[in-house]
Amino acid sequence: MAAVLVLCLCAPAAQARPQVLVVGDSLEELTSPYLARYLPGVELTVNAGGGYNSYQIFDLFQESYEPSVDVVVFDAGTNDNPSYPEILAGNLEKVAETVGDRCMVVPTVHGFTVEGVDNTGKNQVVAEFAASRPGTQVPDWARTVATRPDLMQADNLHPIEEGADYRAQLIAQGVQGCPPTGRRWRRRRRNRAPMSSRSRRSGSCRLARRR
Repeated sequence: MAAVLVLCLCAPAAQARPQVLVVGDSLEELTSPYLARYLPGVELTVNAGGGYNSYQIFDLFQESYEPSVDVVVFDAGTNDNPSYPEILAGNLEKVAETVGDRCMVVPTVHGFTVEGVDNTGKNQVVAEFAASRPGTQVPDWARTVATRPDLMQADNLHPIEEGADYRAQLIAQGVQGCPPTGRRWRRRRRNRAPMSSRSRRSGSCRLARRR
């Protein structure tokens, strides 16, 4: 599946918008079309590729990251072999080394069980990473899948349309939970609307596909 790069300018404003970079796999390809409506006033850059593992998603991060970014969503781990959670751990650390004290949003992982090994190890990596890095936000996608199977497609890996919208809300709440790191982000947090109000807004996106 082709990698997808999406640049979303949500609710244009006269002042500089907070910038959020989102990188991920096919789950993010499904989620990202809904993100703009829940993050008005934020400039989103989304770079995602179907079937990508954590190494490849780190490559997308390297392609897209700029020092002006305020928040990084690293949506990875689904396509990693669950027997090797250190793959996700290593790539999370590389992102953290690059972004310094910028906030990171790292969803929990729901993926296939392979040869009897589930995603417990990957989610332990996410929990330990967040505990070691104060301010890291962890939208609990794994728990959502466990408690809301109605949001999933028949493969029990990808969400249906309603599930993708729900997942976008989880990630948006993670972004909004980030501690303020600069004037743009402090202003954005003060002015943010309630979720019910944000859901009625939408942004415009420019999308490019690379093969």
